[in-house]
Amino acid sequence: MGVSSTNDARTAVGEPARTLGGRNRAAKVGAFFALGGVAFLANFATGIAWINPGIFVGLAMLCALIAIPAGHMGRFRGRRVDGEGRGLALAGILAGWLVLVVCLLALLAYVGLVAGLAALTDHA
Repeated sequence: MGVSSTNDARTAVGEPARTLGGRNRAAKVGAFFALGGVAFLANFATGIAWINPGIFVGLAMLCALIAIPAGHMGRFRGRRVDGEGRGLALAGILAGWLVLVVCLLALLAYVGLVAGLAALTDHA
């Protein structure tokens, strides 16, 4: 029994082991950026993001805008590689859209706050 020089994991049958995402790099990228967007928004719970919230919301929105198309590419690629990473890509798409909706709601609340304060000071 010889030792293989490749680093890939093998099952008892000799087929490559199915890992999270496998060969589907686009699914991994989509999930990574979706998780990054969630992490940027989660910083608001710790308090560190309140120092400069625009940067954290902007970075979360950027991560979501990368995660959504990468997740769609991962879903498309998953069809060609026997379904590897399709679930991971779907999770990246859903988390990306959720982060994007939360960022847009935060932006809308900020614009509403500024407009409300401008209306209050205009009549004074």
